[in-house]
Amino acid sequence: MRQRVLISIGLSSHPKLLIADEPTSALDVTVQKVILDHLESLTTESNTAVIFITHDLGLAAERAENLVVMHRGRIVESGPAREILQDPQHPYTQRLVAAAPSLASQRIQSAVSRGTSLDAEETKGADASVDLVSVAERTVESAGDASTPVIEFRDVTKVFKIRTGGPRSIPFTAVDNVSFQVPKGSTMALVGESGSGKSTAAKLLLRLEDITSGSIHVDGKDVAKLGKQELMRLRSKMQPVFQDPYGSLDPLHNIGNTIAEPLNVHKLGDAASRKARVREVLEQVALPETVLTRYPNELSGGQRQRVAIARALALKPEIVVLDEAVSALDVLVQAQVLNLLAELQSELDLTYLFITHDLAVVRVIADHVTVMQRGKVVEQSTVDEVFDNPKTEYTRELLAAIPGADIPLGV
Repeated sequence: MRQRVLISIGLSSHPKLLIADEPTSALDVTVQKVILDHLESLTTESNTAVIFITHDLGLAAERAENLVVMHRGRIVESGPAREILQDPQHPYTQRLVAAAPSLASQRIQSAVSRGTSLDAEETKGADASVDLVSVAERTVESAGDASTPVIEFRDVTKVFKIRTGGPRSIPFTAVDNVSFQVPKGSTMALVGESGSGKSTAAKLLLRLEDITSGSIHVDGKDVAKLGKQELMRLRSKMQPVFQDPYGSLDPLHNIGNTIAEPLNVHKLGDAASRKARVREVLEQVALPETVLTRYPNELSGGQRQRVAIARALALKPEIVVLDEAVSALDVLVQAQVLNLLAELQSELDLTYLFITHDLAVVRVIADHVTVMQRGKVVEQSTVDEVFDNPKTEYTRELLAAIPGADIPLGV
């Protein structure tokens, strides 16, 4: 709604040119589609030209007639949007195509439908280190044993009391009778629009909020019944990575102290062993030791998110809860972080609960999907089953809203 207000302000003086700078990057796919459809109809009515600035090539090709690709301040490629998407010439453009989740999802679908190897679908000239098809292949290989759930939601409900301005309050059910299991060593994606209840479910798992009814079990233990010491032990096994790498790191702490914080809180080891562990996890997330004395404002968004992942790994957890952990990143950095997460899962046998509104990302990182709408689970299955044979209209709407999904790539 706020974005629509901004569009109205931009169009209020009947401009000849509207500059839309990442106007929908923080929005879920269905809201994004509604806003872009709305913007298109308004600009068509008023004959307004649009410069659409985005890092998502799938979105650009779907919404723009012409495309200009910039790299380090220079134009490296330009021309009709779909031609560039289908036959990128510059290595940087090829990397963008390979890294766009919506396009990687289409390439995976093409491989699955033809029964070919995912490797055969790699885009010409793409850098394998950021190729999301390669991420998907590793994810498939590392999927866990469905018979051993490490996380289990059993009929979980969370009701908040919303104040109305007076002494009375009204109940709001954010999570409504939700049940799902996450096998050990696998990735479960919780998917839904903003307000669907997926982030609340994550908070309930971490016991940042208390459940109203039902139960959540981790390694067979009911988390609501754990005492203070047992809860501390559980939290050492289960660590979060949040959405905003700019807001989740304390700007007053250098990177070394930031990564060491969980070790200090849980009083693990001495100063020397903590420093050694910090260096170890820093190496795991492919950051140099030189960042230890630097501060968050000195790092890029991708580096900050790697620091957040390193902090989550410091305690050697078995479970990592990733709440929109890549949605604030541009596609190349996003692909690098997803690649890193897949490698760490394979190496450390981690279990991921991956909360996102982006089904294109889900296709390349998850093993299982639980789709939520207005607090309820409306569909859950393997990622291939949900993408190839969606059971509900809501899931079909989410899939249809993936930008660029219907653009033929010629693969």
